[in-house]
Amino acid sequence: MSAESPSRPGSPLAAGDLIGGKYRLVREIGAGGMGVLWVAHNEALQLDVALKVVRAELRRRTGRAETAARLLREARVAASLGHPAIVRIVDF
Repeated sequence: MSAESPSRPGSPLAAGDLIGGKYRLVREIGAGGMGVLWVAHNEALQLDVALKVVRAELRRRTGRAETAARLLREARVAASLGHPAIVRIVDF
């Protein structure tokens, strides 16, 4: 793993890291209760995307299966919406 993120000391993620074998982290956008949002580059499609990385402590607290189910529900709801001001879901 890479060194700590300069914007989030203690974070195991840093710009340049490859996530899921295809998303290269570019820069952190922000953070919330569930995780950290990054600008990432889809290496296969040569496309910049927003990528949410779930906090490890959330997975430990609620369990991996429950966290995955919650994120899938969120992704399905967001994918069903269509508006220029709403981010389009392209992967889960």
